[in-house]
Amino acid sequence: MRKYRVHMSPPATEGVEANCFLDSDEMGEYLSRRRSLIGTEDLKVAASLFMKRYAFVSAMALLAMTYWNKKLNLTPENLIMVDGDKNGLWMPQFHLKDASVIEFTSLEEKDEFIRSIFGDHLDQVIQSLKKATKLSNLILWENIVVYVFWIYENDDFLLNEGMRNWRDDQFQRLLLDENSGWFGRYQTNPLAIYYSRKVNVEGVTEKVRVRKTCCFSYKLENGEQYRCKTCPQTCLVKKS
Repeated sequence: MRKYRVHMSPPATEGVEANCFLDSDEMGEYLSRRRSLIGTEDLKVAASLFMKRYAFVSAMALLAMTYWNKKLNLTPENLIMVDGDKNGLWMPQFHLKDASVIEFTSLEEKDEFIRSIFGDHLDQVIQSLKKATKLSNLILWENIVVYVFWIYENDDFLLNEGMRNWRDDQFQRLLLDENSGWFGRYQTNPLAIYYSRKVNVEGVTEKVRVRKTCCFSYKLENGEQYRCKTCPQTCLVKKS
């Protein structure tokens, strides 16, 4: 899991317990203290970049559940986030206090786990960020969705060909409006609104799904080099 910035042990250096991110005042203070590390003085930009990094909680949860049938303890109380950097970008690492892993025994157990990750955890972080910075939750949700789609559309994670159907079925269940309650108090599934067909974009070799919102990466210091290849501001969709 280290490849995905997850460490199954307490950190050697001081970190921040993730439960503080559920409080908007503490969240605001956290972002204010780290603006220089993140690379911006704008709290809305900092909030978006925070969510892009924190979205790996959903990625590691779904990766372990879908491909390995494993349940990780990813409650805010069990997570410690430690500052780090990669290629000049703020890239925090996640450490688990309790690194025990158990196997799922039923589909219902997986459904409840999904609810705990999104509705009880990530949506609470989104509401905290929104209150602290006034940033739209549409941007914050799409920052999560990008990684969710990556987990389910990347064949590199398949352990065998027979797993494909199960993976695809799980992905479709995540997008159903009838399961919108998994993600918080939503009438419409907050993942499904970002699901669209991939298209050809000028300057990009493979088809991509153009974002509906901008994540503000380009507003970082020297930010043009960090602009997403799926940025809605710059993507010129080729006529098919």
